[in-house]
Amino acid sequence: MKPISTKQELRIRAAEALREVLGEVSGTKVREISHPSADAGSAGAFTASVDVYGHQHMLACEIAADDQPANLRALLAGMRSSIASTHTSATPVIIASHISDEARTVCTENHAGFLDLEGNARIALGEVFILKRTLPNAVRRNVVPEAAGPSKRNSAA
Repeated sequence: MKPISTKQELRIRAAEALREVLGEVSGTKVREISHPSADAGSAGAFTASVDVYGHQHMLACEIAADDQPANLRALLAGMRSSIASTHTSATPVIIASHISDEARTVCTENHAGFLDLEGNARIALGEVFILKRTLPNAVRRNVVPEAAGPSKRNSAA
C-alpha cells in the first residue's frame, strides 16, 4: 500500500475505498459523497448518501488517526453527538489505514461501521450487511499460488 502524504489525500482515498466497497454490493448505489470545508469541522469527516434497494441511508464517515480503542471510543462519542445535533439517523463509519481486531470490536459494540484501506469492512445498511475481511499483508506475501504446479524438488521423485 502506497504511503499517504496528506490529510486531503487520505480523505480522497478513504472516499474511494468506501465507494469501492459499496459498489461491490448489488442493489447499492452511492448517490453522493460530501466533503465539508476544512473550517466546518474535522478535516477527516465526510458523509455518503447511499441508496439500498430504493431506501436512502446516510453514512457519517470519520477518518481515525489510529486504531487505539480509547481514541476510537472518544471519536465515536463525538460522532454520535454530531449526528444527534443534526437530527439525522446517519450510521457512523470509522475509516483508517488499518483496523485491529480490538478496534473492530469497539466499532461493533458501538453500532458503528468500519472500513480500512487494506480492504476490510463492516457496514450495516438496513437491508444489507457488508462484511469483508482480507488476509493480513504478512500472510498475503507468503501465500503461494496453487496453480503454480509442482516444485522442481517434487518433480524429481
